Amino acid sequence: MATGMGFFQRLFSPASARAELLEELAVLTGRNQGLVERLKRHAPMTAPNIKTGVEALAEKEAGHVKVLNSILADNNVWSKLPEAALHDGSNNWARLSGDLEVLGTLAADLRLNAMRWESVDDGVAATLLELALEDEVRESELRKLAMMCDAMALD
Repeated sequence: MATGMGFFQRLFSPASARAELLEELAVLTGRNQGLVERLKRHAPMTAPNIKTGVEALAEKEAGHVKVLNSILADNNVWSKLPEAALHDGSNNWARLSGDLEVLGTLAADLRLNAMRWESVDDGVAATLLELALEDEVRESELRKLAMMCDAMALD
């Protein structure tokens, strides 16, 4: 292990910082993919006017997954598989509220990841920030759709 490079230099080297950020990004990409799958699963259960909106969000989020996968591919990293979905919920309101929570967490984590990329790769940082901002807009879209579902109505 005596390679001349000290532990702290290695710990804070750009290469290890990049590797760590890519690892995080791989997990975020998997979570984003999981969100797409959730939205696609939940859309058909909702009323037609809501279904269209949820499907559109699923498509837009699938676009984000493509962007994230291309960043990973450029660095020879693959996304982590999404974790098994949490309980979907017993009605449309509960399902879409769960999706909203996933989207909100994803947006916040993308924003944090973007900030950490700034010192490593400006281009990646800018792309991730853009995705985070788009997700914040989508949060309000999804919140409106969830509110259109009756919290009391069991499917």
